[in-house]
Amino acid sequence: MSLTGVERFLLAYIYYEYGGKIYYQSGSSAPEEYLAEFITEEFLPRKNPNFARVVGGFAEAIRGLRDKGYITMTGYEVNLTEDGKREASKVPQEEYKELKKRFTKV
Repeated sequence: MSLTGVERFLLAYIYYEYGGKIYYQSGSSAPEEYLAEFITEEFLPRKNPNFARVVGGFAEAIRGLRDKGYITMTGYEVNLTEDGKREASKVPQEEYKELKKRFTKV
């Protein structure tokens, strides 16, 4: 299954930053939306004019990763599946750091 650039980035983000598992506390929004906001806040302040656009892109990518079987979302936890870990490990850590820098400049 082919991954988008954002999906690859999010897999690497979960893998390198959180060891393959993120715990989150969802509010009234859908888990994908809440998680997308949580991740976006690490890169952009809420007042950034691109904040909502990045959240939307991340939420869509999270749904795509779940639908493709690269992550599981249960309760208040997101886990990389074995396939997700395998794909995330294909992104070298240096490439991930470069992608992360680009996202902070959106």
